[in-house]
Amino acid sequence: MDDRADELLEQLAQSASDIGWQVERAASAEAALDYIVDVARSLEAKSAMRSAHPVLDGLDFESRFSAIGVELELMAVHESRGDLERQRADLREKVVRAELGITGVDYAIAETGSCVIVAKKGVSRLVSLLPPAYIAVVRRGEVLPSLDELFVLRRQYLLAHEGASYM
Repeated sequence: MDDRADELLEQLAQSASDIGWQVERAASAEAALDYIVDVARSLEAKSAMRSAHPVLDGLDFESRFSAIGVELELMAVHESRGDLERQRADLREKVVRAELGITGVDYAIAETGSCVIVAKKGVSRLVSLLPPAYIAVVRRGEVLPSLDELFVLRRQYLLAHEGASYM
């Protein structure tokens, strides 16, 4: 599918725009971070939550958000800190109050303009659902042509791992 990656990204951008998403194509990870910081600034956001998707790792969110007065929280519990239930409750409270949510995606669907997030450690769907503004960062190669391909992949995962998580 790599040979179709650019075509699928373009189709995703068009489908997402058609259903009301604001789509921005970034030439690099740093350019994507610049865009996200600009959005936070324009919203005059004071708080934001982000997932632990790999596409977001290595980006200097903390210092960039701190410089514009935005408190950024990673939606992840830390087993070494104990009391996981208290941590989860605190994170839920923070995501309810967050003005901006930022995630990567597990898949994006070109035909529908949809983003798919599979719940797992460090990745909560709440980050994409509760804040009033949301940014999904999609990498080349994460876009599937249609829901049919998504369902095939998820079925294969289910059969191989004897279980599934919400998406």
